[in-house]
Amino acid sequence: MNNEDEKQHSEEHLGPAREYWWNEDYLELLANRLHLPYTQTLVDIGCGKGMMGFKFSRYLPDGATVYGVDYEPGYIEEARQRAKSIYQQNDINYVFKVGNATDIPLPDATSDLTLCQTLLIHVKNPQRVIQEMIRITKPGGWILALEPNNLVPNLMFDRYGETDFDVESTLDVLEIKLRIEKGKKQLGEGFNSLGDVIPDLYLKEGLLDTKVWISDKALSIIPPYDTQEKMLRVEQMLQWIESDAMGYDYQDNLNYYMAGGGEKDKFDAYWQKLLYNKITLKQKLQKGEYISAGGSLVYIVAGRKPRPSEV
Repeated sequence: MNNEDEKQHSEEHLGPAREYWWNEDYLELLANRLHLPYTQTLVDIGCGKGMMGFKFSRYLPDGATVYGVDYEPGYIEEARQRAKSIYQQNDINYVFKVGNATDIPLPDATSDLTLCQTLLIHVKNPQRVIQEMIRITKPGGWILALEPNNLVPNLMFDRYGETDFDVESTLDVLEIKLRIEKGKKQLGEGFNSLGDVIPDLYLKEGLLDTKVWISDKALSIIPPYDTQEKMLRVEQMLQWIESDAMGYDYQDNLNYYMAGGGEKDKFDAYWQKLLYNKITLKQKLQKGEYISAGGSLVYIVAGRKPRPSEV
């Protein structure tokens, strides 16, 4: 097994920059909307290193329990260590378990709130995962999914000069992006823009009172890079470029594109342009000249598990 195979899932996402995915005042607003001050048990599925559980635990009552479940033992161990070293000051019980989202290692009706973040976009059968989340949630409890539409940024611009775009060239790139998404789903590796359809999946599983919000966080990079958040994001982007992660891996993207019905010659022409843009992006980041408003579309979708009288 080579080093690439040994990578843990979503490893390129789980660096320090992830801590800045959410505005703190918005998390407080969500906590109030979700009645976290009255929530005794919260479960985070696909928890990674435990970030969302730790963030939401600030709003839970003393004595509450936070469970985190992830497929990667390394992430679970890091979450356990973090719970000991950083979060001893609040009276919250943290329990982290290795487990699969399609077979969650918790009993029925464990949780008042069961959540996942950027998990459903990576699984072959998101409906099965939602069913498991419902199973471990108490009647009347909430299922919460924080999932993006990752196609949207392909129609966003970083510089004013880009607004004089060529329509045909833009459509060519968009076609390739769509085929990559389609191919990834065809290969059973998830659908990167699932956030839009979470309410449909909830409805199919009988959840009630579905509520939909959108994150107010833009992951902007604007010179000068003079804050910890900006510097971490620049460092992360440079790491992605150097390691061929996050859309820069030729073979993965070609495989998805071909599975989505594309032709290799067209993909290779696109890839040559991407490599040029990659070099330009790296230079701008290193010179402190890159600018991006950092727009994204992340849905927060909550649905309530019916009580027996409502079934």
